[in-house]
Amino acid sequence: MGTPDFAVPSLKALIAADDIEVLALITQPDKAIGRKQIMTAPPTKVLAVAEGIQVWQPAKISQDEDLIHKLKSLKPDYLITVAYGQILKENILEIAPVINVHASLLPEFRGPAPINWMLLHGDSKVGITTMLTDKGVDTGAMLLKDEMSIDETINASQLTASLSQRGAALLIRTINEFTNIKPLAQDKLASSKQLAPFMDKNLGQIDFNASELILKSANPRQSEFEFRQKNTAIAIHNLVRGTYPWPGAWFKKVNGNKNDLDKKSIEEKVIVLETRVNKMETNGLGIAPSTITKINKEIGSFTVACVESELEIIKVKAQGKSEMKALDWLNGQRLRPGDKLTTN
Repeated sequence: MGTPDFAVPSLKALIAADDIEVLALITQPDKAIGRKQIMTAPPTKVLAVAEGIQVWQPAKISQDEDLIHKLKSLKPDYLITVAYGQILKENILEIAPVINVHASLLPEFRGPAPINWMLLHGDSKVGITTMLTDKGVDTGAMLLKDEMSIDETINASQLTASLSQRGAALLIRTINEFTNIKPLAQDKLASSKQLAPFMDKNLGQIDFNASELILKSANPRQSEFEFRQKNTAIAIHNLVRGTYPWPGAWFKKVNGNKNDLDKKSIEEKVIVLETRVNKMETNGLGIAPSTITKINKEIGSFTVACVESELEIIKVKAQGKSEMKALDWLNGQRLRPGDKLTTN
């Protein structure tokens, strides 16, 4: 059971294993993608069809009695879930042991977006956990883990690709060693970073002038969730890489004079694609946040003052335009060092 690109290496590994037979793929229904709303199959379905594996796409798996009957008739040794996208209920969990590949070092970052939230927190130690699925959300007993170190340049897209490969290898190892693994209950461990809720399209907004960066869950059932930190250059840098490529980190550039009624102000959404932190302490020099401090013609970037330190902006995507060097965009705005990038 798996849906996005992250699940493809695990399915490939299962198919390639000499002593494993993949009886079926269960994935999410095809959905309309892009401006033209073209019906598109999940990546796992494309692979399964090419390999001659039967595919089922229930809208709600736990309510599909016909599918549950078919699934039971297969008498599988295991059910495998990798970013499937639906919560399994008792009528599925009782069929066979359910092994889940989760992209975090549980019990940290339970939920649908662990990779994003690991980067938003600025973690340098990340990894994969295989676990036994129970009726909770990523709360089942842990089986095996694979930990890796990352630097502060890797973004969510790159980390997803890396962890998907490590997850596939850990899955095969888990199946091979399953009878000798002693599951470890998560409730015996404590974590201050347990939730990894869905990304929200407004989550990535950058306000250089704010004193705090406050991130919340888009799920109304997680209304109490809040990740709050000082709005430093490092925090904004982590926001950029943690939300890449979606929902993206962005700021609003105001074109025109808000105080001039004869001119129409236009807010332009500028997506920030790549950054790095300059640890020079600009706030000690009395430089206001959002002030452009310098340009780098060699790589085509510019630097902006933050509440703490400076953020070098390397690549951006302006509204309605293609990805470009940040300095090219800045020159088009006729801004220079000393100017404010955004207004309060």
